[in-house]
Amino acid sequence: MKKVITGVVVLVMLSFTTTFANTIDNNESVNKRVERSFKKEFASAKLTSWTKVSNLFKAEFTMNGQVMFAYLNEEGEVVGVYRNILSDQLPIQLLTELKDDYSDYWITTLFEMVKDNGTSYYIALENGTHQLVLKSDNSNNWFVYSKIKK
Repeated sequence: MKKVITGVVVLVMLSFTTTFANTIDNNESVNKRVERSFKKEFASAKLTSWTKVSNLFKAEFTMNGQVMFAYLNEEGEVVGVYRNILSDQLPIQLLTELKDDYSDYWITTLFEMVKDNGTSYYIALENGTHQLVLKSDNSNNWFVYSKIKK
C-alpha cells in the first residue's frame, strides 16, 4: 500500500508540471465498479470529469464549493484524495516552519492529501538554484521529500 501511495504522490506532483493524463471520452468509460464506488464515497460531488493516469482513474470534482481530486484503482478503491490549498490553510506549526526555514523559496504547488492513514501535506518550493518538495505526515514539521538542483 505504501508503494501505491508514494506512486500517487509522484503522479500528483507530475500532473502539475506535465500533461500525461488521458481524458476519458465517450468511447472509453470509467468501469462501473469505479463509478459506483466514487458515487458512494462522494455522493454530493458535482461536475465530475475523469482522466486515466497510469493504472489509476483520476476524478476531478467539486464538493462543497471546493475543487478536489480522487484517485481510484481499477477495483474502485479510493487510493487518495487531494485538494490544492493556500499556505494560510496549513497547520500553524507547518506555516511557521516554512516562514522560518524556507523564506528564500516561493511556493509553486501546495496540496493536502487524505488517505486511510491520515492527512499529509506536500509543498513544492523553488528558488534560483533549487526545486524542493517537502512533505509533512504529522502536521508538526516538514521533511525534504525530493531536492533537485537547477
